[in-house]
Amino acid sequence: MNKKIYSGIFINFALFLFLSSPTESLGAERPLRFGFPVPLTGAFGKDGALVKDAYLFWKETVNAKGGIEIREKRYPVELIFYDDKSDPPTSAKLTEKLITEDKVDLLLGGFGSSQVIAASAVSERFRYPMTSGAASTLKLFDRGFRYYFSLLGKAPEEVRGCVEILPTLNPRPETAAIIGANIPFCADAADGFKVYAQKVGVRILHFELFPMALTDYNSLLNKVKEKRPDVLLIGSHSLVAMRTMKSLKEIDFSPKGVFFSYGPTVPDFVDSLGKDAEYAFAASEWTPNLPYRDDVFGRARDFNNQYLKRFGRAPDFVEAASVAGALIQQQAVQELGITPPLKDRDREKIRQYLYSKRFDNFYGPIRFAPDGANEIHPPVVVQVQGGKLVHVFPIETAEGKPIYPMRPWKAR
Repeated sequence: MNKKIYSGIFINFALFLFLSSPTESLGAERPLRFGFPVPLTGAFGKDGALVKDAYLFWKETVNAKGGIEIREKRYPVELIFYDDKSDPPTSAKLTEKLITEDKVDLLLGGFGSSQVIAASAVSERFRYPMTSGAASTLKLFDRGFRYYFSLLGKAPEEVRGCVEILPTLNPRPETAAIIGANIPFCADAADGFKVYAQKVGVRILHFELFPMALTDYNSLLNKVKEKRPDVLLIGSHSLVAMRTMKSLKEIDFSPKGVFFSYGPTVPDFVDSLGKDAEYAFAASEWTPNLPYRDDVFGRARDFNNQYLKRFGRAPDFVEAASVAGALIQQQAVQELGITPPLKDRDREKIRQYLYSKRFDNFYGPIRFAPDGANEIHPPVVVQVQGGKLVHVFPIETAEGKPIYPMRPWKAR
């Protein structure tokens, strides 16, 4: 081979190695590898993309500071993730691939209760702690698992604020209709609405679960409209929430208030619906006006502003919870002095550590119950006002007052 050509090939190959492995080329320590399956396509693709962005933001923030400091050395964060296509069996297979083939050190949770149920069953089998900020169905917590940790409260508890706000509204709602998609999180949220509505003395006129694949929302909501409830409570994901609002407008159904378990906090809700998103209430577990902070991101407001600058949109509470879960695993390896590559005994120490204490960071208070649920994080309520989410309940931490009753469609 021509010496000049051979020399050029060698130089190009060396340059490829340098660019593809910058941390090793610069003499950095071996990265800490975090893996996760996440829906980037399919029914939950838009929601899953938020979780992916959350972990990417955490990684970029940590690596900008030189990586995770452990025993006076810094270890960069490496993320390995795959699209589970919103399919639970695929999520399970990809979780096993991350463990057995990619040799990740630790696992993070994806999006959606059904997908996380499948993925966490694999993490439990391999004894990998998994922190999750985007799943909260009861089915995650009744399996006796020891390696699953949720930054969210349980789904029925998550919607508690959306019911406790009702007695504070004027005129006070006396009746409600409850609907929800018949998938784990949405069904649990609908049940939570029912339990808490009865506790505050709101009479339930209609309760119905419908298939996630439902396309004719008009017929469903016309049945509800005939019963004339004061408020409508919906066990929802973002797609369900958007379809519900579109249908309410189409059939000119204007309850005094519309409350969702999830959906309006996703940026696509306001972006897609525009003015039709106004006045929708939603359950949340974090807002940037809350008085939380940590040493990595600073105040909750700082985290929000940094995120807004990076992605051109504010984070929703699922993104904040996902980052908080990664932050706790970071804290664990730092305080325990565990360096990569992690061994089984290291992950066992991390599991015990996560159960051992209360955590406080920009996301708020976190303490894991024996079943892995966050047992001390308070739910809040937000409302779309002027194209933005406003924290309206609890009153003592609210940044604005709820707009109620909502304006009828024909009066907007």
